[in-house]
Amino acid sequence: MSRYVLVTDYTLLTNFRGVPLATFFSCMPTDYAISRLAFRILADPVELDARGQPVRIPYGLRKIESDLVNRVGRDHVVIADPRNVQRFITEDTEVVGLHTMDPLGLGPVSMSFTMGGALTPYTKAMFLEMMAQVNHRPGRKYKVVLGGPGAWHFDYRPEMQQSLGIDTIVHGECDHIATDIFEQVARGDAPPVMRFTNATAPTPEQVPKILGPTMNAMNEVMRGCGRGCAFCEVTLRKSRYFPLDYIGDEIAWNTRYGSDSIQLHSDDIFLYKLENWRTMEPNEDAVKELFQYVMDRPGVRHCYPTHGTVSAAVSNPGLIEDLSTIVRAGPGKWVGIQSGIETGSPKLSREVLHRKAAPFSPEEWPDIVVQATEILNRNYWYPAYTIILGLPGETPEDAWMTVDLIDRMEQIPNSHFVTAPLTFVPTGILRGEEFYNLDTMIDEARFNVTYRAWRHILMEIDTNLAQMTKLPPPARAVIVATARLGGRYILRIMHKYARHRGFRIREPAKTRRQAEGHVVSFPAA
Repeated sequence: MSRYVLVTDYTLLTNFRGVPLATFFSCMPTDYAISRLAFRILADPVELDARGQPVRIPYGLRKIESDLVNRVGRDHVVIADPRNVQRFITEDTEVVGLHTMDPLGLGPVSMSFTMGGALTPYTKAMFLEMMAQVNHRPGRKYKVVLGGPGAWHFDYRPEMQQSLGIDTIVHGECDHIATDIFEQVARGDAPPVMRFTNATAPTPEQVPKILGPTMNAMNEVMRGCGRGCAFCEVTLRKSRYFPLDYIGDEIAWNTRYGSDSIQLHSDDIFLYKLENWRTMEPNEDAVKELFQYVMDRPGVRHCYPTHGTVSAAVSNPGLIEDLSTIVRAGPGKWVGIQSGIETGSPKLSREVLHRKAAPFSPEEWPDIVVQATEILNRNYWYPAYTIILGLPGETPEDAWMTVDLIDRMEQIPNSHFVTAPLTFVPTGILRGEEFYNLDTMIDEARFNVTYRAWRHILMEIDTNLAQMTKLPPPARAVIVATARLGGRYILRIMHKYARHRGFRIREPAKTRRQAEGHVVSFPAA
């Protein structure tokens, strides 16, 4: 009697063996034997319950499930294994709901990994495999509705909606009205595309609490940002904060299923219950209270944020130190955080990043990044930085400034960070601009940004991955060896590409770690 079947693709259900940042490798291409081998090693099996349903699912899909279960009952809602969707569909099924992150491989990471879409990332391949499962029943009567962070892909590939048999695509926050949408889709009177804006966004009180554990033990603490980066979709959402007891109730679902390290999701953790919107300096008391409350929950051993802006570390270094004390960070327990530095150009910081540097000026942005990296590392925070290639208005000079910024960060004593080069994808207020196609638009300066970013990732793999990967020694050895071989394979391809295009690779005279005596070898240019 499954009226509503919910499903997401395999790349969003595997834990990637708990390897830090390994989820990025879901975007690597399926086209090469070495990447297929790496994916097979890293992507561990999906944990299923006695009914064959995934135990942990993405947080956003849990929200949709909650509204449906609260309104129509548990017996009418099921989460399907994407590799066997038809097993969960019955004659009573009215709607199959799809949760997506990168369905057509147009996300920034995928576009970078696949040379602007010339290759096929695993995210796209697995999504298409799931769609084949969904559409496998001849003459199907049920409707198909798609939503999630990847729904915007179909704005750029609208012809794919019909070819994939998707009846309705939903954009925006709708977890509080999911049942209304599903009922409309089931009746057949839903439009092909539904869009929800800030005008219909739910208050925290309207958002249903999850009813099961989530991938990576994720629990949401706030929505929205307010820094105003022009390329970013979430900055368009109004800011809302979930109260502590709400967060605690959701955490209990993850600890009940054995997760003791909780991921606190926000668009910028340092803006939790922000009061000073003029300077955007953190509400230190509220942020510390949040972390202390989470650490005090039964079964919680550690917690860490998903996203945060580095300017907060420079404006409030004492906050970082206090949070490290609260979560008991130290040499064997680092706090991961993802942060967008995007560019090393002060000009682009002013034109595109807007208030990301606040309370400092955009012209200070490169210095802020360097200072923040030192402060975060000193307090056992490990930042994963994103860099965007091809921002509107970017010149080769701007790109060389980003190379210079990576150089400066590498010279920080005892520095630890990774940099992920992404290609510009036109979202946010820049929606409608041209995609930055890495394969056709690359020049020497932007190539060097990409090269230096991946070179540094390989440096981190060589010196830190074994210590940061919490796996039994044999499995850890396999993962580290695979990462080292794969990293060097990528750099060899980049050297070959540079020679083909006539690009000069600008190497630093000597990396900090080489100066300290660490042996870090790279493929010869």
